[in-house]
Amino acid sequence: MKSFPTTARRRLTPLLALAMALAIASPALARAACTSEAFTVEGSPLSIELCLLSVTLDPSTSSRVAHVEATTSTPSRSANAQLALLLPMGSASANAPASIELAPVGLVGTLHLTLHVTPDSASIDSALLTPGAVIIK
Repeated sequence: MKSFPTTARRRLTPLLALAMALAIASPALARAACTSEAFTVEGSPLSIELCLLSVTLDPSTSSRVAHVEATTSTPSRSANAQLALLLPMGSASANAPASIELAPVGLVGTLHLTLHVTPDSASIDSALLTPGAVIIK
C-alpha cells in the first residue's frame, strides 16, 4: 500500500507543472495585445507603446470601455498612463480619442491621439502635438 503523501504528490505534480507553464506563458499572452510606434518630438526620439488590458461593457452608457496602458519613452525617461476609452456598441473595432501629457518624459506639450481599438489591440491612427497643432502622424 502506498503512503498518502506519495500518492498525493503523484497526483499534484502534473497540476503543478501545468500551473507553472501557464504562469510562464501569461506574460507572453499579455504582451501580444501591445503595439509600439516611434516619433520625433522637439528633435527627440519618442516611443509610445499601447497595451490593451481589457474591454468591458458599461451598461449605464450603452458602450464598451477599453482599458489601455500607454508607456511613453525618450532615451532618458519613461512614463505610464492608464487610458479608459469609450467605444460604441455594435462593431468589433472602433476609433477613440485620447491625450497623453509629455511633461513626465521631459518634453513640452500634449499628444492628442486617435486610437484604433480592435478586440486584440490598440494602435495609433493619428497624432497631433499641441501647442502648435503639429501633425505627428
